[in-house]
Amino acid sequence: MADGHVTLGELVAFSNGRSRPAEGTAYTTYGANGVIAVSGGFNAGPRATVIGRVGTYCGAVHYSPDRCWVTDNAIIATAKEDVNPRYVYYLLKRLGLNRYRIGSGQPLLTHGILNRLTVRRLSRAEQDAAASVLGALDDKIALNGQIASCSDALIRARYEESASTSRIPIGALGESVRSNVPPHLIASDENYIALEHMPKRHMWLSAWTDASAVTSAKKCFAPGDVLFGKLRPYFHKVGLAFVDGVASTDILVVRPKEPAHRGWLLAALSSDEVVAHASAIGDGTRMPRAGWQDIAAFEVPWPGDDRARRFDEFATALTRRVEAATSESTALANLRDTLLPELLP
Repeated sequence: MADGHVTLGELVAFSNGRSRPAEGTAYTTYGANGVIAVSGGFNAGPRATVIGRVGTYCGAVHYSPDRCWVTDNAIIATAKEDVNPRYVYYLLKRLGLNRYRIGSGQPLLTHGILNRLTVRRLSRAEQDAAASVLGALDDKIALNGQIASCSDALIRARYEESASTSRIPIGALGESVRSNVPPHLIASDENYIALEHMPKRHMWLSAWTDASAVTSAKKCFAPGDVLFGKLRPYFHKVGLAFVDGVASTDILVVRPKEPAHRGWLLAALSSDEVVAHASAIGDGTRMPRAGWQDIAAFEVPWPGDDRARRFDEFATALTRRVEAATSESTALANLRDTLLPELLP
């Protein structure tokens, strides 16, 4: 185009994903909103961008550095010749593709819509420069995520190693914070954690939002409380709060009775054994809920007070490292989002 703009179709080739990936674990599987599973095959090359094609996450954008499988709920965006693939990811992220969707009941993005969008033409050098700056920030955020994942694995492994034949009820280690806060007493800028903010089988709660949209009573939590998703507990949503705030009533707020037992309480509540028990005793068929009374009565391994305190020192050191990494990632993400429109006007 003569005015310094170019259509997206001139930069990117779009193709739909496919259902039923081959069984296996060699490749990551992406759906409309990111990673959902693993597979034995791939249908997208390295450095592809995955775009949510249909449904709630229509227009969501994710980047895969490696070969991957993309389901039919998403579109594969592949950079054309002499176009920086990571620049394509940031460009698509910058465009806010959700606003171009069609349909109301079932939102949809099509190749035709994407191909016709126009963007400013950048030289390959400009593409490389923008991708390098933004990519460096995302790479550090990813590294911080790996620190959190490794710390999670280390605590779980040490918990298993420290377990003994002696057992203790969970209720002897922690207590449920039962009081609810009415919505009119919750400030709009209060931190709010719902089930969707809690990652699966990951004991660090690094995401939350403000309470401006809250319209019902919630539970208060404090830094160091353990939050346990009681609705459909088989989703394994259990984690440690880094901040104070309010939580959905679908979440149990568990506070250690003894601060030096916090690490053991966290490891126990987030263990596969406890989550399996909560899943087995949950009331309801389609939307089972676990009650604190049943969880509190469940006995977990107990290494004794001295070893539990040493375990807490180990867990606390890792917690502080993860909390610092989480705070850094938040700052880096904010910087990236500020730079994005500046580097890709």
